[in-house]
Amino acid sequence: MILVSRIVFAMACLGVASAQLKVADDKVVKYPSYVPVKRGAFIVELESGNTSPSTAAYAASFNSINNVRVSSQFNSLFRGLAVSTGNNISAAQLASVQGVKRVWPVRYHTLPYRMSATNITYPYLHTQTGVSRALQELQLNGTGVKVGIVDTGVDYTHPELGNCWKTAGCPWQYGADFIGDKFDWSAPNPIVSPNPTPMDCDGHGTHVSGILSGQGPTVYGVAPGATYGMYRVFSCPFNGSVASTDDIILRGIEAAYQDGHDIISLSLGGGSWPEDPISAACSQLVKKGVVVVAANGNEGSNGLYTAGTPAVGHGVIAVGSIDNWNITGAVAEFTTPQSNLTVLLSSPGSDKYPFIFETDVPVVAPTDKNGTALGCTGYDASLVGKVAVIQRGVCSFTQKATAAQSAGAIGVIIYNNVPGIVNPSIGVSVTIPVVAIAQEGAQTLVADISKGPSTVKAPSKLTGTFPAFTGGKMSPFSSFGPSPELAIEPLLSAPGGNIWSTYPQKLGSYASLSGTSMATPYVSGTVALLKQARPQLGVKEIRSLLANSAKPLQDAATGQMIHPYWSGAGLVNVYDAIKSRAMISPPELSINETTWGPVPGFDQLQSLGSVRWAQRNVTIANTDSSKGMDVWLDSSVADSLSMYLANGEISDVPRIWPASQASVSSDTLPLVAVADSHLHVAAGQSKNITVLVVAPSGLKESEKWFYGGYLNFTLKWDQELVTSSLIVPYAGYNGDFRTADVLSTPDSGLPALTDSNQVAIADVSKLVVSANNTALILYRLDVPSRIVSATLVDTSNNTIGYLPYGYYEYNPRNLPYGDNPLSGATISNVVFTDKEAAHPIKVTAGKYHVHLAALRPLGDANNSKDYQTWDSDQFSIA
Repeated sequence: MILVSRIVFAMACLGVASAQLKVADDKVVKYPSYVPVKRGAFIVELESGNTSPSTAAYAASFNSINNVRVSSQFNSLFRGLAVSTGNNISAAQLASVQGVKRVWPVRYHTLPYRMSATNITYPYLHTQTGVSRALQELQLNGTGVKVGIVDTGVDYTHPELGNCWKTAGCPWQYGADFIGDKFDWSAPNPIVSPNPTPMDCDGHGTHVSGILSGQGPTVYGVAPGATYGMYRVFSCPFNGSVASTDDIILRGIEAAYQDGHDIISLSLGGGSWPEDPISAACSQLVKKGVVVVAANGNEGSNGLYTAGTPAVGHGVIAVGSIDNWNITGAVAEFTTPQSNLTVLLSSPGSDKYPFIFETDVPVVAPTDKNGTALGCTGYDASLVGKVAVIQRGVCSFTQKATAAQSAGAIGVIIYNNVPGIVNPSIGVSVTIPVVAIAQEGAQTLVADISKGPSTVKAPSKLTGTFPAFTGGKMSPFSSFGPSPELAIEPLLSAPGGNIWSTYPQKLGSYASLSGTSMATPYVSGTVALLKQARPQLGVKEIRSLLANSAKPLQDAATGQMIHPYWSGAGLVNVYDAIKSRAMISPPELSINETTWGPVPGFDQLQSLGSVRWAQRNVTIANTDSSKGMDVWLDSSVADSLSMYLANGEISDVPRIWPASQASVSSDTLPLVAVADSHLHVAAGQSKNITVLVVAPSGLKESEKWFYGGYLNFTLKWDQELVTSSLIVPYAGYNGDFRTADVLSTPDSGLPALTDSNQVAIADVSKLVVSANNTALILYRLDVPSRIVSATLVDTSNNTIGYLPYGYYEYNPRNLPYGDNPLSGATISNVVFTDKEAAHPIKVTAGKYHVHLAALRPLGDANNSKDYQTWDSDQFSIA
């Protein structure tokens, strides 16, 4: 018997057809059931063309229909309407109006960011990103560039953010509130009541604003001289969540565009497809010449395919996060028989119980009842009046702290079991201070404490500054690509882990936050500096220059580079982008098609025999108008990534090859070849270069590896001795991505039919489904799928209809640590004849089976051969 992880289904009952409308089911988008949507609210996407009626005409037409109300019109970027309906109007009926392209449910969005484990104060080490040189050596600060921020608002009264709003000389010349302070997304009809100005009641937008525009002396932004607009689209915190909806965010984005901003910065996300309304609007922004910078997401713990929207929009600069280099925070001073040590502390697990000991108190490293340092099983020995040092792992922070508290401890210090420091989250039952320390040096500390009586003190005003243990490395939370279409996401990375910035004055004035939300404004600021220095550049040139000039990161464990699906081109370096006299396009190579066979025309590759290879072209332009340029091309290999372990089990954090430097072998690494590795480009001219990329032949295609690396261009201009370098990341799938399975491997036990408690049914042939005895089909998507359907089929192979919850579009992959670990549908004596589940029919008693179909990557929805399918055994419906 297999007990399958529980998943909750939620489905809105939809009304019958209205007399004024027909049904156009094929134009309705159905999100998976776990995607939160606003009941009775839709985005109606309209066809575009010279002969199409105006958006206003469509709005008037829809407003004339009973129980339909148009709340917003979108004209500039996304052509459509925001529509609210009564219970007797379905999305399919809205889609029946001539000229409607698609109807999208209105999603709710929440902001995924986190308090940092420790406070990181300025400077950010702007020297690592070229920002210091751009500000100081080139005297740039963003002057003359307009940046629109779509976020939670800004405390514009903050002294380091100008303390002004739309006055002469004020940095805040644009912006508005589109949501207000009363919006509670848990309410049936959240109240939208905008304020006169976009004052921030959460903190996220003010923090983002400081990274961009901070004036000092505490926070110095990347582009403090730019002109800014704040477009508030998120609520105040309600029940711990800060929320918005598709239509409100679209209003903010359109307003930012209409105000003429050069750059729009979006530290928000949700979903994963470039077709959704927000991504589509951002793609239009790019076409209209606006640089769009967006957070790639904070789902790194869930592995591949976690890049969010609008980061996956076409032409958008998606940003990953790198941990900051310097840490300033509270410290503890240990006195042991062996040494005196000062150790950095995390933020406390609860603000109610700060880790403050003004004088020395006893500290011990106790052994639990199992004889371990984990503290999960409680203690036989008394810990009364002592601080306990405990190892992370096996059980939760709350369990460890509760066990120590029960033994009398007055405080807990948890040392990490992986490099770096973590912020311990504890439950309300813990009433003693709990903090964490880094793994680095912890074992030595524990050994010293164990050698005799030891003490610790942590005075309230005692702080210290340290090099960050993970400084300059990818933040573990930073989301991985690729996009569902195999595009490289993110494009590049910037400081986003543990960033100290401005915060609303009512909430403390400053805070340290972590997220790709924080890396996004950093990149937006670098774009402002680049546009100030080189105002003639368009969006494509800016994307190329920033990617070409980025610095790839190395994996110390493997000796290879970090895969572009995690880091993009690498750490942004705006100074090198500004000073660059060459440009390579496209800025990245996504390899979604490979040829199987010998590689033609490259003698050095003939010995390989039949392999998977792809040909791509890049163009290198010499933008120096007076000097010729010599170019030498080679390449660096990146780690290969897989979602699967060698035994076929899914891996939450991507599996890496090579596993270590010792395991490197030539056939498990990709190869890059060019016809001529040295060429000359005349002043002001361009040359095309044909690149051959060979997939690793020694990696099993059944393990679904993604390989990648970097093309390295070394450049030298005539009569100059100094060289410079540019890069282009490449990445691809080790196999034929179009035939890749999207459903989990058979050894996972899924898909499966289960009872209503999600326990797998051992003998499906004995299953009898009725109105009072329903069952489930559960499945797991390991790869995003454009369409997934679950239908009921009779013994003559006739499709009877869709199961309840049996049809969804734009499905992300199921995330083990997210809200959607599994997907599923209900099996009952009722099915639906339409995809929107508006027209139920009762099933005649008899024998049936479930047919599951999921569209493969890059597949044609109208071609049955492009679907992966699964059929259950037969069962009975009474």
